[in-house]
Amino acid sequence: MEDKRVKAKFTNKEDHELTFTKEDRNKVFEQIRKMEEEFHPQKKWLGKLVPLAVSLVMVSLCIVLFIPSILQGNIITKNNGTNSHGVVSQTDKDFTALFTVKDEDNRVPINLLLTYSKEKKMMKVLSIPRDTYAPIVDTKGTTSYDKLTFAYGNGSGGAESVKTTVSKLFDIPIDYYTVMDLETFSTMIDSVNGIDYELSEDIRVRAITKVAFEFQKGTNRLNGEEVLALLMDATVGRSLDEDDLLHLIRTVMNKTKNEIPQPQLTQFTTKIEGNMPIEQLVENKMELDSIQSVSLIDGMKDELIDERYYITFEKDFLHSVSEELTTFN
Repeated sequence: MEDKRVKAKFTNKEDHELTFTKEDRNKVFEQIRKMEEEFHPQKKWLGKLVPLAVSLVMVSLCIVLFIPSILQGNIITKNNGTNSHGVVSQTDKDFTALFTVKDEDNRVPINLLLTYSKEKKMMKVLSIPRDTYAPIVDTKGTTSYDKLTFAYGNGSGGAESVKTTVSKLFDIPIDYYTVMDLETFSTMIDSVNGIDYELSEDIRVRAITKVAFEFQKGTNRLNGEEVLALLMDATVGRSLDEDDLLHLIRTVMNKTKNEIPQPQLTQFTTKIEGNMPIEQLVENKMELDSIQSVSLIDGMKDELIDERYYITFEKDFLHSVSEELTTFN
């Protein structure tokens, strides 16, 4: 749906023959986004389902990397030792989890929301754009709207602020949440000499610590930030799509599973921030037949709010996505 306010800003009122195509609009918003990143460096449906068969070993690794462990019947409290927060579900329960990556400025460019069905042996994955206009909840419970990427720092509650923001955005309770910093993720990828990933064409994608990455058609050797940059691009459907997102996740899991010894992998996970003791991270023994992706691309709207670029969604659309994430047929 075209944003009439934006069109009015960029259309010449004296030239009624001037057209404003989708391609033109995308270029304008891309320029706005780039300028905003330059001048604000510190502030800086229902989707198509793609089934993907995965092995139990890969699933175990995915759980170790992306979400706190689902322990075998153990009840674990949060790091502070109190029981004021939720406990770990047992392996016979469904769950919802959020995996986040943050950069050195405490921005969160990667947010993966996962739901799991014990009965169906299925997991669904939703990747949320970092420019999403979101309700950021601070430690006092006050809500202010900004880009999701600022939820970690602006909310002042770190990982828990990100969890609360995403939970409120989709009106879904989140059982587990975890944040891995960009440096740790990059070190992990570097330890396996990068990730080989094949692209069908030359592309330019938005980066995290720099403006953009240029990739050539064919096989590319990716470092950690480049992997995340491709995940971000697949999230918004510019050059890549949800097929690529799942393929990237599978490629990372295969590489790390085959080449990182379990003790070293466990060492990486000690730097993960989340809602339960990191030392309890162990291989998960749940059964999983498939992973499906749920995409937000069809509901995305580029919008200017207070002269800043955001990605927005209709409330009804987000409700539909929430239902899809939590419904296992």
